[in-house]
Amino acid sequence: MSSNGRMQYPLGEVTRGHHYAISVRDMDAMVAWYQEKLGAVVTGAWDPEELGAHVRIVTVNGFSFELVSMNESSPSSTQWGDPPGMAIKNGPFHMAFTVDDCAAAVAELKLRDVKFAWDVADYDELKMRCAHFWDLEGNILELVEVLD
Repeated sequence: MSSNGRMQYPLGEVTRGHHYAISVRDMDAMVAWYQEKLGAVVTGAWDPEELGAHVRIVTVNGFSFELVSMNESSPSSTQWGDPPGMAIKNGPFHMAFTVDDCAAAVAELKLRDVKFAWDVADYDELKMRCAHFWDLEGNILELVEVLD
């Protein structure tokens, strides 16, 4: 700790996370899914030929993340699992979005034919109401409503 009571970090003060990345097979289909289902906007693009990669920065209501497609991208064996089943695998297993009303967001997404792994549930000890759903390629996404 420093003299002002703040934790000292080797890279300086970390104020917040920057982004999350998801490896995808079909970039065009995934971008279209996030746009149609979640109202996403592509806010950046990079296509380095030397890496055989395509990167899109996708933003949903101020939350940005990367979709990355490599020429050799292939399906993961961990996709389309339930949240705890995916949590036992090492590596990223879900991305969460904060919403004002979890039940209303779930209802809207169901109208858009989004498939849910777990419907709305309260986690009183965490002060959260959550629901988990899959994107087009089986990655787990989560809605979080903060409870008082």
